[in-house]
Amino acid sequence: VTAETRRRFESSNGSGNCGSKKAEKTVVEPEEPKPSAVPEEPVEEEPVATEKPSPEAEAEPAPTEEEAEAPEAEVSTVAELPTEEEKNIFAKVGDFVKNAFSAREEEAPKEEKVEVSRLTKIPVKEGAVPDMVAATEKDEFKALVKTFVGFVGVKMYAVGDGHVVTHSRWEDEAAAEGGKAALGGVLKTFMAELVAGPPEEALVGPEMWAVDGPAASEPPVAVRLTKIGFKGEEAREAALALLRSKEGAFKELGGLVGVSSYQTGPTEAFVVASYTSREALEAAAPVAKEVLGDAMEHFSGVPAQETGTVEYIWPAKEPSWIEKVSAYLSPTKKAPPPPAEEEEAGEAEAEPEAEAAEAAEEEGAEAAEEEADKPPPPPSLFEKVAAALSPRKEKPPAAEAPAAEEAPAAEEAPAAEE
Repeated sequence: VTAETRRRFESSNGSGNCGSKKAEKTVVEPEEPKPSAVPEEPVEEEPVATEKPSPEAEAEPAPTEEEAEAPEAEVSTVAELPTEEEKNIFAKVGDFVKNAFSAREEEAPKEEKVEVSRLTKIPVKEGAVPDMVAATEKDEFKALVKTFVGFVGVKMYAVGDGHVVTHSRWEDEAAAEGGKAALGGVLKTFMAELVAGPPEEALVGPEMWAVDGPAASEPPVAVRLTKIGFKGEEAREAALALLRSKEGAFKELGGLVGVSSYQTGPTEAFVVASYTSREALEAAAPVAKEVLGDAMEHFSGVPAQETGTVEYIWPAKEPSWIEKVSAYLSPTKKAPPPPAEEEEAGEAEAEPEAEAAEAAEEEGAEAAEEEADKPPPPPSLFEKVAAALSPRKEKPPAAEAPAAEEAPAAEEAPAAEE
C-alpha cells in the first residue's frame, strides 16, 4: 500500500462519514507501482551452455545391434612380467645404486692357473719296464694316484740306455712342487725292486710353445726328447720365433702327433716330439736336424737328443662306441690263419682220421640243410648299427708292382727340439 492510498483512506474516514450509522465499505484497489526516478538496470540472464558434439563424434556411426549385444572385453588385472630388456635396465640401475651408496670392497682378481710339467729321468734295471707298467694296473696304485693334489696326468717314455723318463703334468706350480714326493711314494711302494738308482733332478716348467701335427688325434707311440740350452733370454725368444715360423711345415709331417716345448729355466728348454710310429719318427729326423741347424746360433751348446717309446699314459683315452664298432667292422681285420698242418707219420693213422672227417662232413651237411629250412632270426640292435656303419665292399685290387721307395716325410721343424 502506498502513501497516497493511506492518505486517501484517512481523509475519507475523517470527513462526513463520521456521523453515518453505517460506514460505507470502500474497496481499495492496488495501484500500479510508479516507476522510480532512477531507472533500474536490466538483469541479464546467463545463457545455459550446451555441448556441441565434435565432428568426430558426429561422424562416428551408431553401434549395430550385434556390437551393442557383444560383451565388453575384460581388462586383465594380472601384472605382465618384465621383458629381458627391462630386466637388464633394472639390473644396471641396481648396480649403480649399490656402487654409489655402499662402500664395496673390490675383489682381488683370480690368478689364472698355468699347467706345469715335471720331466724326471730314472735309471731302471734291464727288462724292468713291462713290470713297471704292470704295477700301474694295481688297484692300490690307482688309489694312491687319486690322492695327488692337482695331478693332471702322466706319460712314461722308455729310452734305450736303461732309463725311463716320467712326464707328469700338474694344475699349477704349487701342485707341481708336490710331484717329487708323489713320485717318491710310487717308486718306493710299487717299483723299489725295478729301479737301478735314484732319479735325476727333475726339469720343471710350463709349456711355452706347442703345435699339433696331422696325427694329433692318434695315440703317441714313439718320442724324440731334446734338451736345449740358450745363450740368453733374448736368444731363447729368437729361437721360439724361428719355431713359430716353421709351424706350417710341422702340420704337414706325416705321423707327427705334436711337438711341445717346456721352459725349464730362464735359458733352458725341454722338447717332446711325439709320433704314431718309430718309422714316422725316423722319417722326420732330417727335418729335426735342419731346424736345429737353423737355430744353432741361439744355443749355448749342441742339444742333447734321445729317442724312445711311449710305455704308459694316464689317464688313457677310452675309445667311444663308434670307434669300437668301426674297429669291429674294419676291412683290414683278417681272420686268424688256420693252424699249420702237421705231417702225420704212417698212412694207417691218416685213413681212420679221413673216414671220421667224412662222417663229420656228412653230419654237418645234414645239420646245415636243417638250419637252411629254418627262417632267419631278426637282426639284433648291434647288427643293425653294424650294417649301417659297414664300409662298402670293394673289389680286391689287382697285383701291383712294388712301389718305389718314398722320400722321407716332409721335414719336421723341432720345437726347440726339432
